[in-house]
Amino acid sequence: MKKIFVLCFNLLLATYCWGQGCIAIRNVAGVSPDLLFENMRPNEKFILNVTNRYFEASSTYIGNKYITDSIVTNRIYTLNISVLRLLDNGWSLALYVPISANSRTNNRDHGGPQTPKYTTRSFGVGDARFTVYKWLLDPSAGRKGNIQAGLGIKFPTGDFRYQDYFVRNDSTTVVAPVDQAIQLGDGGTGITTELSAYYSFNKMLNIYFNGFYLINPRDENGVSNLKGRNPTAVEIRNNTTVMSVPDQFSFRAGVNLHVKQIVLSSSIRYEKVPVNDFLGGNKGFRRAGSILSIEPGLTYITKSAMPFLYVSVPFERNIIQNHQNNMTPAGFANCVFYFGVQFKL
Repeated sequence: MKKIFVLCFNLLLATYCWGQGCIAIRNVAGVSPDLLFENMRPNEKFILNVTNRYFEASSTYIGNKYITDSIVTNRIYTLNISVLRLLDNGWSLALYVPISANSRTNNRDHGGPQTPKYTTRSFGVGDARFTVYKWLLDPSAGRKGNIQAGLGIKFPTGDFRYQDYFVRNDSTTVVAPVDQAIQLGDGGTGITTELSAYYSFNKMLNIYFNGFYLINPRDENGVSNLKGRNPTAVEIRNNTTVMSVPDQFSFRAGVNLHVKQIVLSSSIRYEKVPVNDFLGGNKGFRRAGSILSIEPGLTYITKSAMPFLYVSVPFERNIIQNHQNNMTPAGFANCVFYFGVQFKL
């Protein structure tokens, strides 16, 4: 019987961030287990994936050096819903829609370092994307390995101008766009490219690779980065008074061990917001940085559903110190939780 393989790329973002903390790596790639549905019947043409993602980021770094846990705390929760339509000859179509609830607690955004901490929040739909996938080899029964390419569009459906109240003192508040780390979108129409591959040594053991790159040609989105304050001379000189629309990418490779209905997974994930975009300019405020993580996972396989849990634990973090972020530090999470269910329909 024909075997249909579904190998979906996990991408952590934040904001629905792929990345963790102040590094605004959007979760535009979705999250799902790197497994396969076997022996799908002709009337089963859809894969529905519902994933929850949560992290709390309070560890502050300058470059790759840890500073403190007391400056800022970002909490990011994302519900990512995706639908994959399976077509003939190895083609498939996918739609990804994230919904996020984010918060950022500190005092520097408000009255200053010597004042109490306050919280700003954002909630709503994020940047959706539509992708066309193609297995480059015939996805027939008995094949031990395959490669899948994907090309898509990321739409600026998330509110990238989301505003909240910033407290100046006991009697004064101002309304302004929230920090880039908790904005629901980046304001750019992007091009997404993906490449996934797997190889099965036997029924118990297989390895996999996922690669994802978001090309954001737009330079700046025109949204203020000042949180209701007047710009400083440094911000004017560095062109960081408004937010940039950066590229982002991620690579992930690992191994799955199948033990009856349980699948144990382990992978290495590398994700980054680069200093320079592939297309377009690089002006505006961006926290360029990278995260290298180990990511164990557990999946339970049933006839029509696969519940899964992944925990991404970073062991190397780096906020690239340059004029794009005004040489400021950035917060990172100590772990990121992904849990959800993938359904055959």
